[in-house]
Amino acid sequence: MANLMECITDFNCLETVAKLAPIVTALIALSAAFIALLAIWVHMIVARRRAAIDFFLKTEIDKTAIDLYKTFKAKAPSITTIPDPLLDVERRNAYEDIRAFLNICELIAVGIKKRAFSRSVSKAYWGDVIPKSYRDAKQLIDDIRRTPEEGSRYTYIDLEKLAKKWAKKDAKATG
Repeated sequence: MANLMECITDFNCLETVAKLAPIVTALIALSAAFIALLAIWVHMIVARRRAAIDFFLKTEIDKTAIDLYKTFKAKAPSITTIPDPLLDVERRNAYEDIRAFLNICELIAVGIKKRAFSRSVSKAYWGDVIPKSYRDAKQLIDDIRRTPEEGSRYTYIDLEKLAKKWAKKDAKATG
């Protein structure tokens, strides 16, 4: 306490403290900036997880999405080419449902690629569905890509990349 009183009354000591003040201020500001960036980063991760969970929850309780999935599972392996809408209306309707389900899968893949969805939550929930869906519809996807009226060479490209990536990781994990 005596040293503190001496420092307060000694102008040399006050000058030293005054010289250190900008450095201490800068360190405090840098620490605050680091804490703010850390908080933003954590918030971003939580937001991605929440977005993925919200999307998956909505697809699970949406009757249309459930019906699309059921149609996809039942019909995708057998529909390998684009059906003619005039010749086979039933197959064309199933094709449209398959495309709608593939669009959902592509949306998930794009959401993961663009970092709107959490990769870990998405893989935990759809990790088996995405690769299997791509495999089941691969011939149809190839036909869609070859048919300019239906798609292009980029149709379902993000779905393909994600399905192959997840299938490869799963093969390494089990093999």
